[in-house]
Amino acid sequence: MLKIRLQGTTNDIKWFLKILKRDKRFYMNTPSDPQEIKGTKKYKRVYTEVYRDGEEQDKENRKPEKNVLKCGSGITFGRARD
Repeated sequence: MLKIRLQGTTNDIKWFLKILKRDKRFYMNTPSDPQEIKGTKKYKRVYTEVYRDGEEQDKENRKPEKNVLKCGSGITFGRARD
């Protein structure tokens, strides 16, 4: 998965998002609303996440490789996968 921040004019962002939606190699979640960038009214930014085709389903089926126990001190204890 990639987390992407797009910056540009509203038309350029819409153009690029349309390209990502049409490409069957990727799955894109719903992009955020265009947000203002301080110092300019011309450019906006949008956040989205892009997955490889089928990656989201694979993520649900994967088993964790370690059993991890986190303590309040920030020390992490893990046991290797059997």
